[in-house]
Amino acid sequence: MTLDAGVEELRRVGRGEGLIRLGLLRTLGVEFVPKLGERSLKDNPDKNIRFSFSTGVTGELLEGLKVRKYDMVFASKPPAALNFTSIAVSQLDLVLIVPKKHPLAAQHVIDLADTLAYPQVCFSKGSGMRDVVDGLFEKIGAQPEIAVETQEDQVVAGLVAHGFGIAVVPYMELLLRLDVQILQIARPPWEREVYLVHDARAYLSPAARSFREFVLDGAVL
Repeated sequence: MTLDAGVEELRRVGRGEGLIRLGLLRTLGVEFVPKLGERSLKDNPDKNIRFSFSTGVTGELLEGLKVRKYDMVFASKPPAALNFTSIAVSQLDLVLIVPKKHPLAAQHVIDLADTLAYPQVCFSKGSGMRDVVDGLFEKIGAQPEIAVETQEDQVVAGLVAHGFGIAVVPYMELLLRLDVQILQIARPPWEREVYLVHDARAYLSPAARSFREFVLDGAVL
């Protein structure tokens, strides 16, 4: 019986069935990655494909990929020293959020230079978003006054809602439920790309390889 079960498991793997282990940024877990998974399952109705989803910041996700915890991750671009394969598959919309009673709250569009007079809630050093935000301020040749640092997008938004400062964050539906005003960033020009990252040196099951190809075929960039 054990031998028969093993043979059948090998057959399932060969058919492209089995578990696909994904790591992802939390902001991608509401819509982007779940939609990819849903579409992939609809395209393979006769296959027994399962997903596991784990969330975290980019550093945690890349470490998980390094130790084979995930088959692939959706994250910011990894450092070249890791020798991971990464391909941009989407973009996140960046916005400025301020408390509803903040002096900037009456605006709808903002020049980042106009935020320098106010303390800011910033992402912790080492996070993918910290690099993005630092890069934005480098473009205008200035550094913001940092009031507090934290890793999580949701925590940044919560701190802004409670008056700890203002912040540049990826747009997420959570913002609509918080006591914050959302402003579009008109200057400097920016982009934040989402990357599909995997380790080409590690084994990818047929199911995981098929899903990766599916994502890359539908990449919006």
